[in-house]
Amino acid sequence: MDRRRFLGMSAGAMGAACFGTAVAEGQEGRRETTSLASPVSTISADRASVQETPRRTPVAADVDVLVVGGGPTGVGAALAAAGEGARTLVLERHGMLGGMWTAGLLNPLFESRKGWIVERLVDRLRQTKAWQDHPKFPVFDVEMMKYTLEQMLAEANVDFWYHVQATDPVVVDHRVRGVIVEGKTGREAVLAGTIVDCTGDGDIAARAGVPFRFGREFDGLAQPMTLMFEVTGAEKIATGTQNILEILKTAIAEHNLPIELPYGKHPRGTPYSIPVPEHGAAAIQATHVYRYDATDTRDVTHATVEARKQVHEIFVPAMRKVPGLENLRLSQTAPSIGIRESRHFEGHYTLDADDVIAGRRFDDAVTSCAFGCDIHEIYPDDTHARRIPAKPFEIPYRCLLPKSIKGLLFAGRCISGTHEAHASYRVTGTCMAMGQ
Repeated sequence: MDRRRFLGMSAGAMGAACFGTAVAEGQEGRRETTSLASPVSTISADRASVQETPRRTPVAADVDVLVVGGGPTGVGAALAAAGEGARTLVLERHGMLGGMWTAGLLNPLFESRKGWIVERLVDRLRQTKAWQDHPKFPVFDVEMMKYTLEQMLAEANVDFWYHVQATDPVVVDHRVRGVIVEGKTGREAVLAGTIVDCTGDGDIAARAGVPFRFGREFDGLAQPMTLMFEVTGAEKIATGTQNILEILKTAIAEHNLPIELPYGKHPRGTPYSIPVPEHGAAAIQATHVYRYDATDTRDVTHATVEARKQVHEIFVPAMRKVPGLENLRLSQTAPSIGIRESRHFEGHYTLDADDVIAGRRFDDAVTSCAFGCDIHEIYPDDTHARRIPAKPFEIPYRCLLPKSIKGLLFAGRCISGTHEAHASYRVTGTCMAMGQ
């Protein structure tokens, strides 16, 4: 194709796009036009809002159970529902299942001894040598996790869609009947008998009007976010999960590096090196970014950029000054930043610190939790952050059931609980068990 013909065709396509049409070239060079016209909207005089015209949205699927979010919680919920014979669909915004396990590069898999679906997943990973057992820090291969989860859902006849964003619930007579989704196909609706919000932040529950609190009770601040990253050439620290704070401090001091670690004087729960199944490779949990709102698009963007900057300008340079890590290589940062805390929804029961301290049991328990109260400082040298003593406790079904609306459940870290209780049950093994 010569330059003149290319420019002519480009101009034609641009002109068509301006009038809400798409121009395609047919089998024999014929040009076919398909309308992409949108409903007419109006922009306010001050350009502060857009008034959208009501429109009819096609229903793309009608199922028994719709799971929004294909992370650990959503996978557990979907497999459990399908196991009971329900027609089940999972909506996932990434191009993979697994959520923080895969898009977040999050290892270890804490609370993995949960039985049922969690145990089945671990067994499958073990069979493919994608699992390394450990009493406290079992780890897995991220790529095999992606594949294994897809295989498990396919075998259970669970349908799942990638690259879709569930934007709004369809609420009729105080009952959630479905959700509106946006994706490459356009705007569509999915109807369901029951919707399970496994988005982590509870996006569907929030937009359905379920009351919630954000972060800790007295100031509304949430735990910091962390962007995981993986390195190779890390044989020195790939022998076992370990806290690397002191070796980083030593390297920085001995080499007079102009680097300041993003923590207070006594950081909690970080930084850690976590060996993964590949030889000499490790996942690093180190970055901390503070005072960001996980439910705000711009905040999550800024948090991600800041955390990735920490990887490149703080942690990798400091790690390369540690004896034995001179050839360390950054292989990847996680596609998605890790969110520890955001919304806590109002359910029929709210788990609190007293429940965790007492190791409380419930008649309607859906799972148990034996993980400690893992509260990272809300900001460096936060004097209010406190870790409570924890005994193994149970999570009642009522924590997953909203008071204010029907047809909806929420599962995962957004269930009905306080800041302190949430710091224990937010880990991925427990979240998957809530879903199942």
